[in-house]
Amino acid sequence: MNRRTFISSGAALGTLLISTQRARAEPIKFKLGTVDAPTSHSGIGAEAFAKEVATRSNGTMQVDVFHAGSLGGIPDQMKNVFAGAQDMHLQYPEFLSGLLVEAKLISAPYLFRDHQHLQSYYKSALFKPGLDKLTALGSINLDPDWTWWIKDPRGLIATRAVLTPADLTGMKVRLWEDKTAIETWRGLGGNPVVIPRPQVYLALKQGLIEAGPETIGIAYDQKDDEVAKYWTRTDEYFQIVNIMMNERRYRALDAAQQAILHESVLAAGVTFSAASEHGFTEKRELARQQEQVTAIEPAPGPWRDKGKTVLANLSQAGVVPKELAEKAAALS
Repeated sequence: MNRRTFISSGAALGTLLISTQRARAEPIKFKLGTVDAPTSHSGIGAEAFAKEVATRSNGTMQVDVFHAGSLGGIPDQMKNVFAGAQDMHLQYPEFLSGLLVEAKLISAPYLFRDHQHLQSYYKSALFKPGLDKLTALGSINLDPDWTWWIKDPRGLIATRAVLTPADLTGMKVRLWEDKTAIETWRGLGGNPVVIPRPQVYLALKQGLIEAGPETIGIAYDQKDDEVAKYWTRTDEYFQIVNIMMNERRYRALDAAQQAILHESVLAAGVTFSAASEHGFTEKRELARQQEQVTAIEPAPGPWRDKGKTVLANLSQAGVVPKELAEKAAALS
């Protein structure tokens, strides 16, 4: 081998080594989508999850978070995860009602007593067929214990004061594509209008809607409180979210990498739940101070009484599976 050949071979080997080192240094990347603002509990929780993954993997795994519906609305992002076009999505299970019979119960009015009751349902044999179907469709949930509790209570942001269901009569109420939620608010007295989450602010401003069910923290983060000055606590259902992931992408990871995702989602859930609590304390106060929002905590009796009637009607009409609802209600 002459000197020129030796130099050429050495250069090629050096280039190969550098390329290999770069390949090894390149982290495994995942795309996670949310629909709320970065400052919301959803945004904070998603970023906390990304940070946990990076730390626990020593930088070999990276989660890139896309906030505020930049990857589409919730139905579109779920479809993306099933198809593998998107790795992960911060899942609000009530949006699965069009796919899963079991999800039809989640936003049913006053069916679940509290977060613990809802968590028991998600972890029970009653909900398992739904999880099996999600796997068949192409996704898995990263938190089997369902620890991401939204502690900012459900309510209604509105352009006029709402104290009882009677005040809802004829009011144009924004809902998502969920028959249970739509028929619940119709039963409570509202006039449902389906509007995607990213369009709520503009819809309120233009008068296309007059109200929408959401927590006061989300109303503040999404700036809906700039155009709707009344928020009423309703507690019509409780919320626990999860991170859904494309099943094939998950199975392609080794056991250690899968464990990092599971450990990270548990750790980030603590941050998420704490951030959601701030929605009902700090953010409610900011909405009052900055936007003169009136927060109303009415007597729950009229809402629960009306909700009980609505739930019975939903069960009778088959919108909410009656037998499944009875079994879920009996869970401890």
